[in-house]
Amino acid sequence: MLHKKELDRKILLNPGPATTSQRVKEAQLVSDICPREKEFGQVMHDICDGILKVGSAQDTHRVAIFGASGTGAMEACMVSAIGKDDHVLIITNGAYGIRIKAICDGYGLKNTSMFEFGDYPEPAKIREALASGEYTHLAMVHHETSTGMMDPLEEVAEICKETDVKYIVDAMSSFGAYPMNLAELEIDYLFSSSNKCIHGMAGLSFVIFHKDRSDDLKSNGTGFYFDVYKQWDNLQKKDQLRFTPPVQTSYAFLEAIKEHEEEGLENRWKRYQANWQKLYDGFTALGFTPFLPLEQESKILLALNLDKPGLDFNDFHDYLYEHGITIYPGVIPESKTFRVAVIGDLYEEDMDYVMEKVQAYFK
Repeated sequence: MLHKKELDRKILLNPGPATTSQRVKEAQLVSDICPREKEFGQVMHDICDGILKVGSAQDTHRVAIFGASGTGAMEACMVSAIGKDDHVLIITNGAYGIRIKAICDGYGLKNTSMFEFGDYPEPAKIREALASGEYTHLAMVHHETSTGMMDPLEEVAEICKETDVKYIVDAMSSFGAYPMNLAELEIDYLFSSSNKCIHGMAGLSFVIFHKDRSDDLKSNGTGFYFDVYKQWDNLQKKDQLRFTPPVQTSYAFLEAIKEHEEEGLENRWKRYQANWQKLYDGFTALGFTPFLPLEQESKILLALNLDKPGLDFNDFHDYLYEHGITIYPGVIPESKTFRVAVIGDLYEEDMDYVMEKVQAYFK
């Protein structure tokens, strides 16, 4: 007889994989099944339907799901959406915009960078660039977790509509938390993963695409494993993914989607913002300085400068880790930072506990 084990609860303040609920963990404990069975195929269909519901895109968009980390979805999207005669403008104001460019460079996809690391992508400058008629696509990270910056999703969507440019959104660390209606925004492509704001386990990522982009994807795809159209089409025709998915992770992701629906997107967003505010108020009261001005903050992740006199980050990290709290080193060039994110099954009492331990460290 199997006995469920209540695991020690860890507070992960890294930007995913996130703290997960006991319910999501237990969803992985299922009977073995071949992923080619129709019963499991229905699990994948249910996941895709749930993803589209999160984005309010059931009638306008489709979704292809991959057994891969988030970067897999990023690569799949770029090599499937960008054709040999296309030219993509990439907003490279953070580490993940730079990663999009690296993928395009690796595949020989024509691209141009815009903005430097840490810059806020001013919509007026983007409008001017796209109005030139030189670009067919624009790619932008919505929540740039290397800095904690929230880039202007809605404003850029309007600019892309005005200039007839296809819009590619990396919503890896915002989809499922930040309310967005993909149908109203008419976003052409968006990608994210299971282990971020929907609070599943790492191992699945997905590309959402507008149904009007199906022909583009069908003709452009240059990847083998990472072919968005073939991945979507195979599930529709055969009720299975083309390649072996992480079975147990899939059950956990479906459970996380159910949890998300029960909480509601607006409620999750309010919870994230409240948790973020507690960290912001607590750390700044102790003399830490944020990397970004307040108006650019995502309310999902906070990057803090390591300029507090006498602070040894590694010692601070290890102290918190011993108390069940994980913080994350920064990736900002030429700037010493660390990051705390509120992605995951985290609540007000968790933030109170974090700040209690942080304050104790500095006494």
